Amino acid sequence: MPRKKKKMNRKVAKVKGFKSVPKKYVSGLKGSKRTARAKDIAKMQRLYKAGKKVPRSLFKRVFS
Repeated sequence: MPRKKKKMNRKVAKVKGFKSVPKKYVSGLKGSKRTARAKDIAKMQRLYKAGKKVPRSLFKRVFS
């Protein structure tokens, strides 16, 4: 019986400088606003993965 080839998933494009943040999260922004959003998202990811509390101010900055 012939073997089936495993379907490969496409890699998601990441933000230059912040390789953990997908590009779609900062689309529509330019310059310093884009960098700031990527930095905040990356910080939130690190805190969450470490099991620490994510400050409400950071949450508001990212999702407002």
